[in-house]
Amino acid sequence: MGIAMRLSSELVAGVLLGAGIGWFLDWLFGTLPICLVVFTGLGTIAGVKNVLRATQAMNATAADAKKDQSGQQPGDATAGPKSGDKN
Repeated sequence: MGIAMRLSSELVAGVLLGAGIGWFLDWLFGTLPICLVVFTGLGTIAGVKNVLRATQAMNATAADAKKDQSGQQPGDATAGPKSGDKN
C-alpha cells in the first residue's frame, strides 16, 4: 500500500501545486481562469512525469535485486550455454 500512496501523492501534489500557482497568478493579474487552467495542466504533466520517474526507479531497484550471482537477468537468453557448445 505504501507504493500506491507514494505514487498517488506525487500526482496529486503536482496538480495541486500547479493549480495553486495558476490561481495565485490569476488573482494577481485578474485573469481568472486562464492561468489556473494552464498551470493545472502543467502541474498534471509534471505529476505524471514524477510518477513515471518513480516507477522507473522502483523497477530498476527490483531488477537489481532479481539478478542472479552471474550478473544475468533471470530468463535472459544469454544466461545459459550457447547452442553450439558441446559439454
